[in-house]
Amino acid sequence: MVEFALIVPFLLLLICGVIDFGERYKTSAQYNNAAFVAARSMTIENNTTKAKAAAVSAGMPSSLTPVITFTSGYTSCAQASDGTFGNVTVTITNASKASATKFFGTTYSVTGKAVARCSGT
Repeated sequence: MVEFALIVPFLLLLICGVIDFGERYKTSAQYNNAAFVAARSMTIENNTTKAKAAAVSAGMPSSLTPVITFTSGYTSCAQASDGTFGNVTVTITNASKASATKFFGTTYSVTGKAVARCSGT
């Protein structure tokens, strides 16, 4: 009984840690996937509204707005005057994601980031 009482707190700590880490890893993967889908949509459609809709359908909360930036010298995924294309980078950040177990804090920050090469259609 005494040995069990000494081991149980460590086992609970381990289990809660595994659950919390798994939830945070899953959320991070969802945000990275949403950022990738938004970046891909931006390269195809060259439309920020469609890119956000694609990110939301891929798992990003609709209350967030993806930050879409382009390679220096570009303002969109349109072709430059020299015939080249730049890159589009999509970053999605949620600074107040609720923790699954609340064992290691009640909220945490999640950021998804993806880069896609713009190209002509």
